[in-house]
This record gives sequence, C-alpha cells and structure tokens, in this order.
Amino acid sequence: MTLSQCIVVVDDERSVRSGLSNLLQSEGYQTQSFDSAETLLEDRDALANAALFIIDARLKGMDGFTLFSELTRRLGKPPGIIISGHGDEEMLCHALNLGAIAFMRKPIEIETLFGHIRREFSSKEVR
Repeated sequence: MTLSQCIVVVDDERSVRSGLSNLLQSEGYQTQSFDSAETLLEDRDALANAALFIIDARLKGMDGFTLFSELTRRLGKPPGIIISGHGDEEMLCHALNLGAIAFMRKPIEIETLFGHIRREFSSKEVR
C-alpha cells in the first residue's frame, strides 16, 4: 500500500537520504530526496506535492534552518522535522521557534520519527 503523502528528505549525506527514503517507503510513504536546499527549491513539483519535509540542519550551501524559513515563506506553514548529528538545546529551540514539528538527533530513533509523522498526518485528516 502506498500512501498519498509524499515526504521530502533533504540531506547532503547520501547514506542518510537513501536510508530514510527506504525506511519511509517500507512503511508505504512516497518519498523524494534532495542533496541540497537549492536543488529542492528549484523543483516546483516537489514543493507542491510535499506533505512533510525532513531536513538536515547542516547542509552544504544553504543550511536546513534557512531552508525551512524559505519553505515557510513560500508555502505557509509546511510540516517539517529538522535533524542533525550535532544537535544541541539551542538547535532544538531554534527549530521549534521556526515552526518545525520536531528536532531529532542522528542516529534517528525510528519509532519516534514515525510517531511524529503519524501525528502530523492524523491532524491533517481531522482538520
């Protein structure tokens, strides 16, 4: 079963992108992955079809926080989860203040990630 929600993964590490995409697809989600903020921002279809964004905080070029701010400017309040291998309390607060639904440290706790995704998609169904 493939769910209609497309989750966009933005991470400059190929192993993280492919690992997250494979994991999400194994749960029935459609995914698109990008290696940079700039590549995502050039893809109008991906922006239009994304139901949720998973964004690495430390990307080459535009960082994940700036990308999330730009997505917010363009899309209103996009649901996003910001991830980082070097996260701290300050990054957590910054992500949440920007409107992210969660900030998660790598390695990502899979059940927690799926919990955030399910809650977000369930809340959209209720609205």
